[in-house]
Amino acid sequence: MNSGNSAELPNENKIFKQSVKTVQLFKDGFELSIPVIQLNSQEQIKLSFDDLDSEVRRYRYTIIHCEADWTTTPDLMVSEYIDGYREENIESFAYSYNTTVKYIHYTLAFPTATMRPKISGNFILLVYDDEPSNVVMACRFMVIENSPVTIDGKVSQSARMEDRYTKQQLDFVVHLNGFRVMDVGREIKIVIQQNGRWDNLIRVTKPRFIRGDELDYRYDENIVFNGGNQFRRFDTKSLLYQSERVGRISYDTSFQVFLLDDKPRSYSKYVFEKDLNGRFYIKNDEHAENSDIEADYAWVHFFLPYPAMITSGQFYLLGALTSWNLDESNRMSFNFSRKGYELSLLLKQGYYNYLYVLKDKVKPAGDESLIEGSFWETENEYTIFFYFHETGSSYDRLIGMNFLNIIPQ
Repeated sequence: MNSGNSAELPNENKIFKQSVKTVQLFKDGFELSIPVIQLNSQEQIKLSFDDLDSEVRRYRYTIIHCEADWTTTPDLMVSEYIDGYREENIESFAYSYNTTVKYIHYTLAFPTATMRPKISGNFILLVYDDEPSNVVMACRFMVIENSPVTIDGKVSQSARMEDRYTKQQLDFVVHLNGFRVMDVGREIKIVIQQNGRWDNLIRVTKPRFIRGDELDYRYDENIVFNGGNQFRRFDTKSLLYQSERVGRISYDTSFQVFLLDDKPRSYSKYVFEKDLNGRFYIKNDEHAENSDIEADYAWVHFFLPYPAMITSGQFYLLGALTSWNLDESNRMSFNFSRKGYELSLLLKQGYYNYLYVLKDKVKPAGDESLIEGSFWETENEYTIFFYFHETGSSYDRLIGMNFLNIIPQ
């Protein structure tokens, strides 16, 4: 697919133009952060991406307000959530320098002086090539209000005996601190994200207890996630020397990086190894002054030995390197002669995290436990989003957020 029609697109992180690579969206100044900024502040999100087309394109963008479940907010006019122009150009770009794969690097800092969000909530940043009908990418970001709401909590073993050694349970309390809520059951929505994943979100409809202005979500055995395992990693900051996980590097018409064969870890003992919780960062260690335009591209080849092809589902490579998606772009193919699953991705030089997950035809979430194992001790980062839809209002406001992390054993 070269482009998409904005009227038909789902509101998710997705790249629709094949020549566009290495899309990153984060809070400006914090490259490994999630893209969330405070309403009416000086904070900005930064979008960057490469286009392997040699011709400079007239990329434009707009934003779309979404509900807590990422459906388009139906009853809002554009003028109700955008202050200023409804669309703007992406004007900052630079040509790659001293790379075998040529590309143009584009950057955008948002909000701008002439376009900013009026309200809080979930947003889609939609980038298109000159016309809105030629969508290039869609990226999720959030705008949070400065409210008195706070969230305290912890991550621990699941209380269920059958899940005690494989799952993590979140226990937390929301302190309204005077913020007025008339109908907790209808006005409050809680969404919990594990690391950067979108496939296994948990949405909580109501607290177990209400005490004054405290909403208690502790000891709810339904707020559990697979612990999973520490993310796998590889390092291509140098294409001249082999790092720990690289088997060999060759060059034909482009660089080829063959990673060492991966092995299932489901029957191994859990071992803590520091990771980026599925993220990546771009870096060229070979005397580059600006890795944004001096980091090269290489085909990275993944191989997971497996005795036979699975018919109950598909294997996918999951992480920020695949935009946390489970689609055709990162679905692995079974190689009958080598007896295993393989995938090749064109990736920019840097340091990457990833996992293998199995997705069946029914469940939306990928299951990492078959290949990676699932351990309650695994270090994971959780983000709790607190949305408020006031009775009589037309949209979901984001008024609270907190990060929780289990302490490695």
